[in-house]
Amino acid sequence: MEAGEADIDGFDDQFVDLLDTTMAESSPGAARPLAILEERGWRGWTRIERVPAHRLSAELPPS
Repeated sequence: MEAGEADIDGFDDQFVDLLDTTMAESSPGAARPLAILEERGWRGWTRIERVPAHRLSAELPPS
């Protein structure tokens, strides 16, 4: 992606990282739902994405 371009959801990657980091640091309870999401094969808060299967320690649940 070129500088100044936005991803398909309208947010660039740096902004998404900022929003996710701010949310995680400002809410003590945020770590648990994020961990559960990742256990189930997803990551992110602002832009939820599927975690590639090779990066998971367990098998993905059926879709």
